[in-house]
Amino acid sequence: MDTWSLVVRHKKIMAIPKRIVESRKGSYLLKVAGYSLYEGIGAGSCISSPVFTIGGYNWTIDYYPDGDMKGAERFAIFIIVPISNVKDLAVKLNFTMLAHDGKSSSNYEYPTKIVPNIHEHPKYYLKKETLEASKFLKGDSFRIRFTIEIIKEGPLEKTVHYSRDDEVTASNLSLVSLLETGEGADVSFIVGEDIIRAHKYILAARSRVFKAQFFGPMEGKKKGSIEVKDMEASIFEAMLHFIYSDSESLPVFDEVEGNRPATVALAQHLLVAADMYGLERLKRVCEKKLYEFLDVDNLATTLALAVQHYCSDLKDACMHFVKAPYVLGAVALAEEFEHMITIYPTFFKELRQLKHSS
Repeated sequence: MDTWSLVVRHKKIMAIPKRIVESRKGSYLLKVAGYSLYEGIGAGSCISSPVFTIGGYNWTIDYYPDGDMKGAERFAIFIIVPISNVKDLAVKLNFTMLAHDGKSSSNYEYPTKIVPNIHEHPKYYLKKETLEASKFLKGDSFRIRFTIEIIKEGPLEKTVHYSRDDEVTASNLSLVSLLETGEGADVSFIVGEDIIRAHKYILAARSRVFKAQFFGPMEGKKKGSIEVKDMEASIFEAMLHFIYSDSESLPVFDEVEGNRPATVALAQHLLVAADMYGLERLKRVCEKKLYEFLDVDNLATTLALAVQHYCSDLKDACMHFVKAPYVLGAVALAEEFEHMITIYPTFFKELRQLKHSS
């Protein structure tokens, strides 16, 4: 017995194909029978569909009747899981709820989405009270037509672009060894319980804030040790590594690779540090990282951060992502949503304007 189903929202910003050379397309009819039997199964518990093949690749669907985590119990959640090796594979996805006579409704036919990298498993939300009040739930069952189109050649270009130039030439001068050894250091930073030694001239050359701090009008009053408040030592060290290496490749991100929440939290903290010390290029790196990992779970905190620190491109990306009603409903469940509204009180007004203009 097939057991699962539908509703839409993506972990990636919507995208359009820049170039498509070859595609393969197939549909799979998902049937959820005995819908009420799965109520109370518990958040995080799932039922997996049989493996099916579309476009030469094997797939399955994980159905979470009570949501995939605490706080999402109001939603039935479906995660599309590729079984085959699909690294860097791009796909189009479409979901349509079907009545029991096989007919679809325009109100329940969700727009086609393009996922630039199916390796990041798309997640879909269906509000249970909406389903239960609809004509599609009949005899304790409902059906959805699930369509996948394989895009064999990319790359795909996202519809929300950054307006500033992303290609910034990095300096060939690497001073990381001086940071690591502390050789010739002439200033110490006290960050929590850690003492981090650095070089005033290097910091001043990279940051206008450090330049003013060390060589501005107040420089005569500065001591050899400076206390850094409201920042973790690991974040301050990562920021200094960027200053000394002048490289967008930060080892600190390698340390949390594969851990999505940790990567997002790291990028958020680093963005705050970059803004504090006037490091526009590092700030840009963090914006791009947050854009790459943008999803329902972190949208509220990322949008609040973008507003607070004047990241206009990141803010635009968040707003384009959240304007879909099924995304907004899921985001509103997050504990951080209320805080985001206090930071961004014109959110709903600007969201309405964005929808009307599109």
